[in-house]
Amino acid sequence: MGDGALSDAEHTGPNGRRRVVYVTHHLPWPVDSGGRLREAQLIARLADRFDIDLVAVSKDLDKDRRGIRQACALGVRPRLFAATQAEGVSGPHALRHDSAPARRHLRHRWRRGAGRAAGTEVVHVEGHYLMSLLPRSARRRAILVEHNIESALLRQAVHAVPPPRPELSVTSADAARTRIDERQAWLTARMVVGVTPEDVSAIAEVVGPARARLVPNGADHVLGADERKFRRDPECASQLVFVGNFAYSPSADAAHELIERILPAVRALAGPASLALVGSGPPRWLYEAAARRGGVTVTGTVADVVPWLRGATVVVAPLRIGGGVKVKVLEALALGKAVVTTGIGAQGLRHLPPGSLVLADEPHEYAVAVARLLTDDSERERQESRARLAARRLPTWDSAAERLAACWSEG
Repeated sequence: MGDGALSDAEHTGPNGRRRVVYVTHHLPWPVDSGGRLREAQLIARLADRFDIDLVAVSKDLDKDRRGIRQACALGVRPRLFAATQAEGVSGPHALRHDSAPARRHLRHRWRRGAGRAAGTEVVHVEGHYLMSLLPRSARRRAILVEHNIESALLRQAVHAVPPPRPELSVTSADAARTRIDERQAWLTARMVVGVTPEDVSAIAEVVGPARARLVPNGADHVLGADERKFRRDPECASQLVFVGNFAYSPSADAAHELIERILPAVRALAGPASLALVGSGPPRWLYEAAARRGGVTVTGTVADVVPWLRGATVVVAPLRIGGGVKVKVLEALALGKAVVTTGIGAQGLRHLPPGSLVLADEPHEYAVAVARLLTDDSERERQESRARLAARRLPTWDSAAERLAACWSEG
């Protein structure tokens, strides 16, 4: 299907199914980030119950085009539009996610009457920074999903000590403008969805409890993975593993902290320790930092993160900046791995039994916790047992999909 092409299909679904206009900033496929994974898992479960028109404003058209076949196989109708730099907007996220053709497409279908068909069409928007693409009347119908509270992430980055690398830095003005954008979008939308109880509480303070909903991330997608994959690929073994989308600044910042501050301290306490940074989008400076440190593998995109997680002695997630719930942490717990993370890395997981995660926020304290698990087999085995117990309390994607279906079915 061509980029931005309009089809002649009717805008009302067959068999009384609701049509969902799903506006996002990428196709969910290929699945190489937590955000894509969430969307892929939910859409796969709902595509046979709703008619989904997926409108993606893409910063990487070549990559997103690779997901068209998967979308069509599910019966989803994808339309891709190239993202451009916006003018006359405030926050940095809206600045990077503009598309005049996408705006025209959405305005055209709304004016044709599809959006006004009473009770038949749902408008779903992945991120406040995409709301401006909708006609104003459509914004009032929107179910807005926030994977994070972006202004809070920007404030964390502003106050981080030491500050992030220059290419990852932001300003307090960026945070303030994003907060204005968020509040305006939340107050306009019909419903605002968060992925953690903490985020939903913050949203409810602005829009009221009746319009704030929780749709968590699941973790059971890793449970059916074939353990033989790891045995066939012993190169996936590394003592420390950090999984992330390193094109995403919070993950890149954590990787920098890990290489520059935490790993040297771990090695001083526990001897040589190998580290694997597993995931898409690593910038050049991350490869260079890994080479300087030595004993650090930067994989880039991998077909499956599960072999790397299974092969880890300890899974690490030293996040200083973040919001929502971290798929990388959920995956490690679901696989029964000992996980060392920070308070930010544990957001959304306060309901788990105490001790499910090892928490440390200061770099030396973090290194001590990692070194203890590397050198004390009994302690590590106890931590793995706690992780397996915690895994029983994690949400499933089926339950998350039911929550989203309930949102789509309202009103």
